[in-house]
Amino acid sequence: MLTDTERQQAADALLQAERTLKPIPQLSKTYPAIELEDAYRIQGLWADARIAGGARMVGHKIGLTSRAMQMASKISEPDYGCILDDALFNDGAQIEANLFIKPRLEVELAFIMGEDLEGPGKRIYDVMRATEMVVPALEIID
Repeated sequence: MLTDTERQQAADALLQAERTLKPIPQLSKTYPAIELEDAYRIQGLWADARIAGGARMVGHKIGLTSRAMQMASKISEPDYGCILDDALFNDGAQIEANLFIKPRLEVELAFIMGEDLEGPGKRIYDVMRATEMVVPALEIID
C-alpha cells in the first residue's frame, strides 16, 4: 500500500508525462508496493487534476473484460476508469499522432447509455434495459 504522498507523486508523474509527451516507467516499477486500491486512487487524483484544468468527464471505461487479458495482466477482475472529453474523437476525426507518446489501437465495443446505472446488484437485464445502443469503437492506448 502506498502513502498519500506517493499516490500524489504518481498522479503528478502521469500528468507530467501527458504534458511533456515523455514516457515514465510503469508505476509498479517505481512503486513496488502499489496495490489495486492505490491505482484507483491515483487515477482519481489524475482525473480530479484534469477536471480542475477544464476537462469534462463524458463516460466510463471497463477494461480487462476477457479472462485471457486478466491473466496476462495478473489481475483477477475487470478494471474501470473515466473518459474525459479531450480523449473522445468523433467519427471521421483526423487524429494527430504527435498528441501521443507511443499510440496503439484496440478494437472495442462502446455502450451508449440511455439511462444511468447506479448501485450494487445490477444484472445483465438492467444493463440491456439502460443501453440505448452498442457501437464499434477504437481505443487509442498510449
